[in-house]
Amino acid sequence: MALLRAIDKVWAALLWLMMAAASVYIGFIMLAILYMTICRTFGWAYHQIVNTWIEYGFVYILFLGSPWLVRTKGHVYIEMLTAAVPPSTRNIISRVITAISAAICLVWFWYTFGSFLEHAEDSMAYDESRAEMGYRSWVWSIALPTGFLFMAIEFLRFVFGREIMHSGTAGVANERAELEETKRGLTAGSR
Repeated sequence: MALLRAIDKVWAALLWLMMAAASVYIGFIMLAILYMTICRTFGWAYHQIVNTWIEYGFVYILFLGSPWLVRTKGHVYIEMLTAAVPPSTRNIISRVITAISAAICLVWFWYTFGSFLEHAEDSMAYDESRAEMGYRSWVWSIALPTGFLFMAIEFLRFVFGREIMHSGTAGVANERAELEETKRGLTAGSR
């Protein structure tokens, strides 16, 4: 059991680092856009590679940050059905939903990994709009299978783990429930 906890800590740290890299990349994109805007405003030339880094960044940000969002339940999901059923049914429905989500991610992993392999094995596979800069196609395509595989693993944690994804409270009701619990804790502590 201690080994599994250690592996989970290392895995969580890896996902957090991926999310942190995506966050830093967002900051870089903001600075790059500022740089390009200033250059355009004053009529100065700027290097086109900055535009490429921005475009690739959108793919990397999405697929580096998404596994952490699944792990922390920070992504968008709807709890209308799971809020309307009893806890035992919610447990089953939540696991079915996350199993379907994991299956979808694994299918997308399969196809994007195949695309990545084609790009990696073909020495002439360059990004068509970036060929003059020497960017190989696998540079952007590696992010896709990595993100889909890691998201699938995270969804599978909710399928086979103790914790389920769905809390059983829909929308702002979850925030109200937390607020009520906090109020009860404060009033109980003052007695």
